[in-house]
Amino acid sequence: MKKRNLLVAITLGVAVFFTACDDDDTTIAKPEITITELGEGDSHGNDHTGVAGSDLHVEVEIVAEGKIDVVQIEIHPEGEHKSAFENVWEVDTTYTKFSGLKNTTFHEHIDIAEWAEPGDYHFHFIVTDMEGNQSSAESELEIVEE
Repeated sequence: MKKRNLLVAITLGVAVFFTACDDDDTTIAKPEITITELGEGDSHGNDHTGVAGSDLHVEVEIVAEGKIDVVQIEIHPEGEHKSAFENVWEVDTTYTKFSGLKNTTFHEHIDIAEWAEPGDYHFHFIVTDMEGNQSSAESELEIVEE
């Protein structure tokens, strides 16, 4: 009888241990991204226009419950631009200096090459948090000549 009680107690103890160690069912929300300014570097505006040979002002509010891991910016041409055999101005940059932050204002200036072809471009802003969640925001961008 004592062995049976001991066996039952051990079985219950093991069951309680494993159920207490179950993963939490709470999910971390994906990062929230709000593009507040995208435009000419000198005007610090939100006109979605960049000037070849100047810089592009980018300001974005980020809220990441799971803490920021990396921020990426991608800019590529839309529509008809130079052929694939010629240089095309594009951006594909990863920022790690915001890693570990929950909330931040991303404020950077991106150089636009003097030889960047005027026209329509597409702007992508991507945030990945430390939980592996990813969010993105997109915007149209026009590059004009000086």
